[in-house]
Amino acid sequence: MRVSVKKYLIFGPWGSRDRFFEEAQRLGIAEFIAPRKEMLEHPQEIKTFIEALHILRAMPPVKQVAPYDYNAANVFARHIVDQKEKLENMREKIRVLEKEISRVEVFGNFAMPDLLHTEEISKRHFQFFFAKKIEGVEAINRPEVIYIGSAHTLHYFVAINKERVSYPGLIEMKIDRPVGDLQAELAFLRRRIDLFEDEIAALAHHKKEIQKGLADALNHYHLHQSKERSDTHLEGDLFAIEAWIPSNKINALETLHQRTDISYEPILPEEKDRIPTYLENKGTGKMGEDLVSIYDTPSNRDRDPSRWVFFSFALFFSMILADMGYGIILLLTSLFLLWKFGKKEGFGKRLIKLMFYLSIGCIIWGAMIPSFLGIEFPPDSPWRKVSLVSWMIKKKAAYTMAHKDKTYEEIVKEYPNLANVKTPMEFLSEKAIKEKRETYPVFEAFQDNVLIELAIFIGAIHLCLSFLRYADRNWSAIGWVIFIIGGYLYFPTLIKAVSIIHYVFGIPVDLGAQVGFIMIWVGLGLAAILALIQKKMAGLGEIMQVIQVFADAMSYLRIYALSLAGLIMASTFNHIGLSAPIYVGVFIILIGHTVNLVLAIGGGVIHGLRLNFIEWYHYSFEGGGRMFKPLSLLEID
Repeated sequence: MRVSVKKYLIFGPWGSRDRFFEEAQRLGIAEFIAPRKEMLEHPQEIKTFIEALHILRAMPPVKQVAPYDYNAANVFARHIVDQKEKLENMREKIRVLEKEISRVEVFGNFAMPDLLHTEEISKRHFQFFFAKKIEGVEAINRPEVIYIGSAHTLHYFVAINKERVSYPGLIEMKIDRPVGDLQAELAFLRRRIDLFEDEIAALAHHKKEIQKGLADALNHYHLHQSKERSDTHLEGDLFAIEAWIPSNKINALETLHQRTDISYEPILPEEKDRIPTYLENKGTGKMGEDLVSIYDTPSNRDRDPSRWVFFSFALFFSMILADMGYGIILLLTSLFLLWKFGKKEGFGKRLIKLMFYLSIGCIIWGAMIPSFLGIEFPPDSPWRKVSLVSWMIKKKAAYTMAHKDKTYEEIVKEYPNLANVKTPMEFLSEKAIKEKRETYPVFEAFQDNVLIELAIFIGAIHLCLSFLRYADRNWSAIGWVIFIIGGYLYFPTLIKAVSIIHYVFGIPVDLGAQVGFIMIWVGLGLAAILALIQKKMAGLGEIMQVIQVFADAMSYLRIYALSLAGLIMASTFNHIGLSAPIYVGVFIILIGHTVNLVLAIGGGVIHGLRLNFIEWYHYSFEGGGRMFKPLSLLEID
């Protein structure tokens, strides 16, 4: 439910200011308006808490300590950040050392004092060289130039001379420290890193304390920020501030008025004001609100779409996953997560409960098809007797046999023996062998058609509901609803097919087509006329929306396409697994269904939401709003 938000001017004695803001923060009823643009950067103290928590996030969970002390939490956070900075510095030194070791290790380990002493008593200079290529380098043949070895596509040499010399083709290297010294320092740094990491890990039991410290720091910062937004009047004796307050929070504001001596008056929003959106939902509505926030925030004029999106998404997700076995897997997973992590209220628990509801929808829809882990059920299976889709398939077969339409003629032409069958079950039970498997081609063809028709039928209803939600704002919606219904009645005749309206609802094909044809033109005309009446000349472009409406209706075919893809993959993995040796087959089936389940969930989430956010939102959602953000207390359990 969206609650209207109004603008108020709040004022009172300066001495009551602090108490008022503290009480307002405790109640969380008002979003105080800044008179000017504010700097959004947080104080360093808050940044330190956040950085410390970011560091501890990678640490394994440990038992938290008590009691909580803000100053101690602040000290722990600063210490963790300082230690992490030292760690990063040591890691950078290690990177440099490893690079230097790689550069000089070919010369082996020697003591630099011994080398300098040798140079002193021998009156000779030791020089180190490398060359990228040695072909044509004359210097390498000199007796004083000694080949050491090759590494990293380079060739290394040592030259011993009375005076320092340079050689064409050779590049001199400066070695300040031999590889032994470098490796010793490297080992020392790695040991220090281990000690620092152990110290940071030991501080992980203060994570909850630091979280509470961050909450307190943010609460103090937000309180101070809100106070600074107020203006002073009457030489500092009076404060005043503007605020957004939901209409159902006015009683709490009245309580504050009586307790803190402040006064308030409603004022009109200015043209530049961006009125916030306040949604207040529970249960499935709150889960729907979470889904809505993924795409956009409703405007302050939008009707709350939360429950609409929740139930539509659950339906589309179930139809796309379309498997009772996968639904049971999701159900068991959600029950385990609820048992493990469902003790605390919040977004995490709502997400797990959303999974629970989606799993129930998948089980119900999977039973209505029926579909269980890609297992193919014959037309006479007991499961088919309680299946809605199987019932519709039989109704369509009976209709086809009774009317002997084009579909019947094509089937009988391919399977002549079906011309003599008397019952729909006999008609649907025609068998064929395909890829060494027994199949039911007539039944499968009818099942595909029924699922396509269901997708379009549900899509048409979904779009009509979207139009009707805002029909009071967009009068042409009435015409478009008539157009969609007319198109649904007329379209089967256009492609020479029968639809649910014929074999389930009993509408004659010719009558449905005639009524539908009339409704199409009546709907188009009514949409155009109502748009002109409401929008004047701007309504002239309304008729062009016919392309958008048709495209949106056809988008619901993705439900059938995705569910069919999942069914085919599941069936294929079963077939491959059963054809292989048992130890290989079990592996193929497990991996195959795991991959298929992940893909199906991804498709169900993306396209289940897309049909709401794109197709449905076209006609009943403005969006572009911003959420109501009151001054309130952040609390850590």
